[in-house]
Amino acid sequence: MIVALLILICIIVGLIWFTSKMDNNIESAFTPAGKLTPVSGGIIHWQKQGNGPALILIHGLLGNSNNFNALAKTLAHRYTVYSIDRPGSGFSTRYKRTSASFEQQSKMILEWMGKENITSASIAGHSMGGGIALRMAIDAPEKIVSISLLCPLTTPLKGGAGPLSVLYIPNEFVRKSVSKTIASPLRARFGRKQLAQIFHPETVPPSFSVEGGGILALHSRSFYEGSRDTVSAQGSLFRQQSRYSEINCPVGVLYGENDEILKPTDHMNAVTNAIPNAKSGVIPNAGHMIPITQVQACADFICDIDSNDVI
Repeated sequence: MIVALLILICIIVGLIWFTSKMDNNIESAFTPAGKLTPVSGGIIHWQKQGNGPALILIHGLLGNSNNFNALAKTLAHRYTVYSIDRPGSGFSTRYKRTSASFEQQSKMILEWMGKENITSASIAGHSMGGGIALRMAIDAPEKIVSISLLCPLTTPLKGGAGPLSVLYIPNEFVRKSVSKTIASPLRARFGRKQLAQIFHPETVPPSFSVEGGGILALHSRSFYEGSRDTVSAQGSLFRQQSRYSEINCPVGVLYGENDEILKPTDHMNAVTNAIPNAKSGVIPNAGHMIPITQVQACADFICDIDSNDVI
């Protein structure tokens, strides 16, 4: 019994050591590329490029602002593009007692807009970032010019979200324990396979790991905060879906035909049924990561939605 306990302790210590070493390596390889703005409940990290009307890009679960590098560059000829790290993601901080709800994330991003003198902006949100973009349009309609939703999470899930389902850990003690022990080793071991599932049927670009910020998702904090996001999402979406009809700016929903993370029809219909003039589109043979794999199609869609007259 004592021997078994000692072995268990050694395994746990080894896992904690591995996770800490992996975190340190990631932190050594990546530093904030943009600016840091304190807001109530945390700090927002953001990057800016281009000239023109403001466009804010909001990434999805386990993502960061670097996911939008190619898309932001493409759009910078028309917009002043702000690529942000959502609270708790990338280099943005979410304080311990700060909620992960969409309402709170919307509040923090809107406060960041105020502090950076962004009086109004178009929003493009990918996956979970799409759900938060919708929340922002509900919370501050006077500030949101248009919303372009790229493979968005818009309604409570009826099933799992593929390999991202492992993030649903409601218990705080278990969530923290998993993030500090087995999460990083398992993701290091199976990360390529899981990433291929998220991008399927398209291939993962070779540049995604470093230039696209993919490796940042392997940090233990990313798993922990991603789990908090996942648990909060269901309740957040339940509270906001009934209010989509209040949104009065141009709205568009673009999906990859073969998205295996979110079901296109469910999440498109949740928006188009509530907002009759909302536009929708489908990219043939594309998957969930269209802001990375279908850059020009996403850029064209955003420009098209933003050019519409107010509903």
